[in-house]
Amino acid sequence: MNCTPHDCESLAVEKFASPESPYHYVNSGLSNVYLSGVKYRVCPTCNMQEADIPALKQLLEAVARAIVEKHSRLVGPEVRFLRKRLQKKQVEFAVLLDISSQRLSTIENSPKAEMEELREKFLRLVFPILAEDSKLKHALDDRDEFERWMASISENERGEIIVATWNKRHWSVSTTPAAA
Repeated sequence: MNCTPHDCESLAVEKFASPESPYHYVNSGLSNVYLSGVKYRVCPTCNMQEADIPALKQLLEAVARAIVEKHSRLVGPEVRFLRKRLQKKQVEFAVLLDISSQRLSTIENSPKAEMEELREKFLRLVFPILAEDSKLKHALDDRDEFERWMASISENERGEIIVATWNKRHWSVSTTPAAA
């Protein structure tokens, strides 16, 4: 990183994130979220990036939905993301999950930490209710689909990449298995 004083704004090069070359959205607090269909700028001097993200609330809701519905186990930063979407303090959330706040902190701050499977499934089930997310509630309504989804959550998965695409009016989100 170049530390010489400069004006990022005047030097920045505008780019457009596409499915082939998505924008890595690190401000979500997650390392696996990528955006396409948005403009962003990159400073060639220091590599600082800034994106124009439309409908941010809708994007964050869609990412939360993707996290809850994904097939791989939740990792710490995803648990923290869901907690923050529910606007819960760590202490409150720990009580909800019936774990100590120290244990929750350990989980949230480790990119590889997982919570016990039953607590994780409980979180996935209770999140749509607490978030008042009707789309997610509806997705879990079909009994057969629900049972397949719960059985599909796998400890052996490598995790998933979340790709959100802006379609001029709404976000569509998909997940794909992460590379080994």
